[in-house]
Amino acid sequence: MKKYIFFIFLFPFISSILFAQSVLDQYGDRIELLGVPFKGPMELCQILIAIFIFIAFIQSGLDKIIDRNGNLEFLKVHFSNSLLIKIIPLMLSVLTILELTGSFMLAYGVYYAFAMRSTIWIFYGFVVIGITLIILFAGQRIAKDYLGAADLVPYFILIMLGIMSMY
Repeated sequence: MKKYIFFIFLFPFISSILFAQSVLDQYGDRIELLGVPFKGPMELCQILIAIFIFIAFIQSGLDKIIDRNGNLEFLKVHFSNSLLIKIIPLMLSVLTILELTGSFMLAYGVYYAFAMRSTIWIFYGFVVIGITLIILFAGQRIAKDYLGAADLVPYFILIMLGIMSMY
């Protein structure tokens, strides 16, 4: 009786391994989603992370352009007790350029991933956005906005996972 119970519990695992092998034999190392082939699940994850980060940072970059005066006023209050108060307009311009550059690199990277089957431009976009987040994190810490700095950590971790999945 115990042998049969053991077999009943093992059967789903054994059958899934055999099924996975038959899928690999049929499709090789490629997967397909909605008719779009991918090298594997890592590339699909990189593309989805890139789209997610693109949305967050294109909105942030465009907001810095559309409402520049509002952002300047916010930053003046935010950094009123720090040495950065004197370079706020320069800081805002640099962050805007970095956010938009990284976002456009990610958007192009998603296109390039589909067109050329390479995620190299997503990697470049992740690096630019990673540097941007480090700058933002340093600014939040200097302003002693520890909760604001903590809010950046999940984005940074997500980008690091995307980078680490590259090779």
